[in-house]
Formats: sequence, C-alpha cells, structure tokens
Amino acid sequence: MTANQPSVVVVGSPNAGKSTLVNRLSGSRVAVVDESPGVTRDRKEVEIEWRGRRLRLVDTGGFDTGPDSPFAAAVRDQIGVALGDADLVLFVVDGRVGALGDDYEIARVLRRAGVPVLLVANKLDDPAAAPAPDLYGLGLGEPFAVSALHGLGIGDLLDVLLERLAERGEGVGAAVDHAGDEEGGPSAPVPVVFVGRPNAGKSSLFNAVVGEPRMIVSEVPGTTRDAIDTVVETPQGRFRFIDTAGMRKAAKVSGVEYYAYLRSLQSLDRAHVAVVVLDATVGMGELDVQIAAESARHRCATVLAVNKCDIATVDLEEYSGVAGRKLRQKPPVLAVSARTHAGVKGLLEVVASLGGGYTARIATAELNRALGALSAERPAPAKRGRRLKMYYASQFGTAPPRIAIEVNDRTLVTREFGYFVENRLRARFGLQGIPLVIEFKGK
Repeated sequence: MTANQPSVVVVGSPNAGKSTLVNRLSGSRVAVVDESPGVTRDRKEVEIEWRGRRLRLVDTGGFDTGPDSPFAAAVRDQIGVALGDADLVLFVVDGRVGALGDDYEIARVLRRAGVPVLLVANKLDDPAAAPAPDLYGLGLGEPFAVSALHGLGIGDLLDVLLERLAERGEGVGAAVDHAGDEEGGPSAPVPVVFVGRPNAGKSSLFNAVVGEPRMIVSEVPGTTRDAIDTVVETPQGRFRFIDTAGMRKAAKVSGVEYYAYLRSLQSLDRAHVAVVVLDATVGMGELDVQIAAESARHRCATVLAVNKCDIATVDLEEYSGVAGRKLRQKPPVLAVSARTHAGVKGLLEVVASLGGGYTARIATAELNRALGALSAERPAPAKRGRRLKMYYASQFGTAPPRIAIEVNDRTLVTREFGYFVENRLRARFGLQGIPLVIEFKGK
C-alpha cells in the first residue's frame, strides 16, 4: 500500500456488520466474520480498487462502551489511532434496529474528530426497506442503505466514496501495475508470518518488530482472532509481516476460534518465513513442535523465537537440541524479548537471511560438486545387488528451493538416504531452517 492513497476507516458498534462490509467492498475474505459481537479487535488495512482507482480501507474493532468488555478500551485506542490518519469514515450501523447507545457515543466522537463521515445503514436485505428513522438523530446526515451480506448498494457506496474524497481534494491512487511487488519481484517484501501457542507473545513481538502498537496486546490468551498484514521497511530489508491467532490443537477449538485457526493455516500458505514464537516461561512443549512442523508442512522457512527472555533464562543450546532432533528443517533458535526489544534486530537479520535463501538459486556446478562429496561420504543404498547411482543435480525452482537429482533407479532411494542427502545439502549451502524439495528422477 502506498502512502499517498487516501484512508477510509470503517467504525461502528459490535456486530453492526463492519467486517462483512469490508469483505464485500474488497471482494475478499480478509476479515473473520461471525455472529458473535466483537470478533474484530485489531485494525486491518486492505487496498481496494474501484473504477480504476485505489484507496486504503481500514477495518476496526467494534466500539464498545460496556464495562464488561475486557478489550473495549484497547479497541477504542486503536480506533482513535485509525481516525488520526483517516480521510473519510464509514460509520456502519444496523439499519434495521436503528441507533444503539454505543452509536450515539460513536457519533459524538466522530463529530469531535472533525473527519468527514458517511453513515452506512447495513443489514437492509430487502431493497424496499428504509433505514430506521432514529438514525437521522445521530446528526451525521442521511444514512446510506446497503446489505453487505447480499451486496445490495455496494457499487453505489463505492461511487459515493470516490466522490466524497474528490470533493475534499484527496487524490485517489491510480490502479498502477505492481508487477515488481508481486511474489518473486525484485522489490517484493518478504512475507513473514508470526505463529505460536496462545499468549506466547506473538502480538507483542509483532508490535516490537513493526514499531507501533498495531495489534491489541492482552494477558488473556487468544486476543488476536485474525491475520493482519503490515509492510515494513527496515535496515535489514523489506518485509510483509502477518500476525495470526494463537494456534491450539484443531480438536480443541470451535466456533470463531476454529475459523481463526484455519486463517492461521492459510497465512502459512502466504508466507515465505514463519517465526514460531515460544514462551520462555513455559519452555518448548509438544504443541510448539507441532506448530513448527505445521509451518514446515506449509513449505515455510522457519525460525524459533524464544520470547520473554527478560523474565526467564533461555538455554539456546537446549532449545536447539530439541529442534534439531524433532524438526526436519533444523531451524535456527533465538532468544528475544518483545518488552525490551532484546534480540529483535538479530531476529530481523535471520528472517532476512531465510527469505534470501528461500528464493535463492544454487549454481548447477556447485550442486554437482556437493553431490560428488556426499557420494564419497556414504555408500548409496542397494537392493538385490543393484546400487543406487546419482548422476546429475540441478535446481528447477525456488520459493522454496527445488532440486532434481537424476538417478539410475528411483526405487532404490530409501527414506533414510533421502534425509541424508537433504541434510547434507542444507548444511553445505547454509539452508538451515529452509525447506528443500528434492526429487529423485529415474533415467
């Protein structure tokens, strides 16, 4: 997302349908949607295009003034930050039930902020239905009727958005070609996902890396329920960071948490590097190993970040030993502290290195020299008097690296020997933590 694109912030009370509207406007499913109020808690930015123009849409948590909501204050702070950068606000209300107590409070805040507001009466699924009359009492003009669920009025709403921004003199970005920013492009940011068990400190570490409190951080496990993308320029490189919900065993989650779990898995599919966040006060348990293994199954390069080293002793040798025994990719292990920022710079350097290795190409001559060395190191397996012979190796793909090895008979390749080849190539070319796809091809 470019800095010159206008920012349209979506606000409203819990369960007004903000996230459904964001998904409809963006033509995607970037926000988790559920019947339970308050599912969205963090700001989520998404770039949308309409009539050849681009703008930034910012989804926010439900503005809840109730005393029983544990995250109400943090959500209001996030909304306040978003409003500070807003060029226009979409105030979403339930057009069927009319104005709620929270809606009057939101209207007061918006009038004080002085940002142009477009009042959107959502959930009017009947085209003949009119918004509830008391919505006019909010003092924000005539409500615009839509049904985010069924897509009614969405095109007209986008037209009005562009008109209002043009009236303010806000230039809406042209829909330019971003080929260089696509995966594999020369200026593409490295996609990095933060995963880990609930309350391991993922959001806190995310904030420390990004440099601003974009994610709501709480002592209550499971605060983050969605995947949030943020592109960051650092001295170590350009990254697209993705924070996710805490990952429990799939059998132990249900409802909205189950969909958040699925979204976390989908985030692994979009990432090149997975930062698996461990809690130093808990140690490395079987769930942490499973999460790291899941990252590897999704073909992510992996680094283990042992968080909270400021309050607990971290024996890196012990962690590395467990990782080396139980994880095929042999990921690097670092001690970090989200609170003091200790180790964050080193983490970024490792992530940049993993991202580079993930898309790197190995010269064919180097590969074949390595093939000759490992052939001399260990006899190849044999079956019924016939021994495996490896003739030639070449890399045929990246992200992750894919290597083809031509052999006399691929049925002679044992699982153990395949792991041996993979480990030796990983060690020789400094690819610890990076998945290697090796295909043995018969002549």
